[in-house]
Amino acid sequence: MNRHAPIVLAVLFALAGCEFAPVKREPPPLPFTGTKWMLVTERKLERPPYLEFGDGAVTGFGGCNRVMGRYVQDAVGAGAIVFSSIASARMMCEPVLMTIEDRILAVLRSSTSVHVKANTMQLDGSAGTLRFIAEGTDLPPLPPK
Repeated sequence: MNRHAPIVLAVLFALAGCEFAPVKREPPPLPFTGTKWMLVTERKLERPPYLEFGDGAVTGFGGCNRVMGRYVQDAVGAGAIVFSSIASARMMCEPVLMTIEDRILAVLRSSTSVHVKANTMQLDGSAGTLRFIAEGTDLPPLPPK
């Protein structure tokens, strides 16, 4: 018998009594284009703002008016994005909705990066950050602090 056999057997018996937790894998990200991205807000809105992307165009709803514009995204997947010709109709709504819409427009006009992770999307720029979730999905739980 090999002189290492007792050690190997002891390790095998020790491992046999252990339960291994399955590796929790993050689901693949949803596609950036073709997904309806709903703005995550603190208050529930009757008609939540959303954005949709495709063929270099962005369209959506800002909470009060339709939103439209153009974008260019990097081709290497580094998350860089630049928006241009961002516009909306200027129908007046409740002040809260106008504030939300103005913020969306400001962030779009200043955005420099986009990140999609599972069913969420985040736009970052000098005017702030907007967080979106894919329509029909649930927000993942926030990580513990």
